[in-house]
Amino acid sequence: MSLNHRGIPCHHGCGCDIRDLVKSAESGPERAPEHLDNGEMRMLLRAAREVAELVGSNREQLAVARARTIDAHARAEEAIQALARFEVAASLRRSRAAHQAVEARHADDGAHDRRRREMWIRMLRWPVIVAMAVFDAWYFMQVFQYLTVSNDDISLIEQTVSVLPGVVLALALMLSGHAVAAPLHRIREQVRALRERRPALSLLASLSLPVLYLIAVLFTVTVWAVLRARDTGDDMATASGRYAPGYVAVLMLVLAITAVAMKVVAHNPYADSAAEARRALLRAKLTYGWLVRRCGTALRDHERAWSDLCALRDELASHVRLESMRVWEAAILTARMYHGQAGNRPPVPAVPSDEADPQTVARVAPLFTGVAEPPPELGPLVEANRVAVTCAPADLRARRDELISRINSQLAPA
Repeated sequence: MSLNHRGIPCHHGCGCDIRDLVKSAESGPERAPEHLDNGEMRMLLRAAREVAELVGSNREQLAVARARTIDAHARAEEAIQALARFEVAASLRRSRAAHQAVEARHADDGAHDRRRREMWIRMLRWPVIVAMAVFDAWYFMQVFQYLTVSNDDISLIEQTVSVLPGVVLALALMLSGHAVAAPLHRIREQVRALRERRPALSLLASLSLPVLYLIAVLFTVTVWAVLRARDTGDDMATASGRYAPGYVAVLMLVLAITAVAMKVVAHNPYADSAAEARRALLRAKLTYGWLVRRCGTALRDHERAWSDLCALRDELASHVRLESMRVWEAAILTARMYHGQAGNRPPVPAVPSDEADPQTVARVAPLFTGVAEPPPELGPLVEANRVAVTCAPADLRARRDELISRINSQLAPA
């Protein structure tokens, strides 16, 4: 190097690092741009120390971001595992197949669909049964008290005990309706099977019980209408005493038969089977929809936490790289421009490789190719980068989409 260049002061006019770098370079031999002298290495080591202090000051913030990401990743995995268990259980496929089996079983029913059940009967059967049970409990309580208590002073225990026969009789009526409903339904099915072979016998058998019940109802209504018409204008207190016990018994019998008949008529195993198949399919669809929404919510929360961690990591990594750039731009390259000992051209800029190990991406690559710079001390930033790589949501989202695709195929017709 020409002696005319020696002793050039710092361009700031002060004794800063550039002046020291120029003096150090001028006292040594010329070198390649990729080689560093002691002064340049000292400045890069000082920059590495400052980077370590910078990363250390953000230790708590990195710890919070890591914890949020790990927790969100665990919740997303739990949601996806629940969706996977649902897919393995094949609830949608089984409920869909059961529903299709019901539809196929009744495809040839035509207008007389065996699943048909009158809405008003289905809605009123339990209110009628409960009302009849309450009436029977009250009525037989009065009868039992009349038969067992000799005076008007009835204790609480006696009142409680007197209710029990009425309650038991009401339960007996409900049990009777439940017990005879299935056999009578099988008889109706057998009568239905005779419709084409022996239509007259089928019609007679199907009308026998309804006609008998209608006759009993009409007879009861007629008898009590006659009694009411006969006693019109009379003193009701004396008139009620002239009612024959048989008339009251017939009325109670018709009421009891009505309560039992409501349960019998409402009994329809075909409708119950179809309703259960619909409910099972609906439950499976609702469960599936809830699991999908749960996965979506968990993945969104995970992506937000993961994005915050990546943003913090990248921000600190950019500060690390900017610190290295500042040293090169403000000191090393400026000093080289003055002393010329490293040539007139800078080292070749490094090009980031797509094949770099993702676990070491956070360790910022050197600015120039072939320059043996001291690696920055990144501390907790390395662990933050490991968590960001390990807990990336892309694999979870791909698993979720694959599970949804397989579960959706269960809804296809069998």
